[in-house]
Amino acid sequence: MARSLESWRLVSVLALAIGVANGMVLPSADFHSDHDTERVILHSVLCALPFLLVAFTASSLATLWPSRAIRWILSNRRYFGLAFAFAMAWHFAFVGYSTIAFGNHVGASDLTLDIVGLCFLIAMTLTSFRRFARRLVPTDWRRLHKTGIHVLWFLPTYFYLEDY
Repeated sequence: MARSLESWRLVSVLALAIGVANGMVLPSADFHSDHDTERVILHSVLCALPFLLVAFTASSLATLWPSRAIRWILSNRRYFGLAFAFAMAWHFAFVGYSTIAFGNHVGASDLTLDIVGLCFLIAMTLTSFRRFARRLVPTDWRRLHKTGIHVLWFLPTYFYLEDY
């Protein structure tokens, strides 16, 4: 992979792609309609999930199929995770708008799971920066990120299966 597309430059490129992908749906959305706003919310999650998938599977892929490309993904896993967090910020902005405009239509258990996921996402995002990571011993940092990535993986799977 090109060295020029690593770390913060990678985050910038991915954030631009996320912004474009989310922005493309906005002109056709009717934000006066609960149904259309829900469509935008779902679209924003679908824009975020590939980055979660990359961050979640990177170490397993490195074990199963070691290669230069997989090592590049593994070395940039943090930045894919931060891109996921950026994409989820779009999602939560749309959810916030929907809640303000149309009220909370989410059941108590789903809302609780969303809040748990948001808390893990915030904690993992903050501790991806040295300033905050220093405050945790390495064992606690690993526990937080390992538990958090599994929780964040579980939530969309649960919500998807719940709908079917």
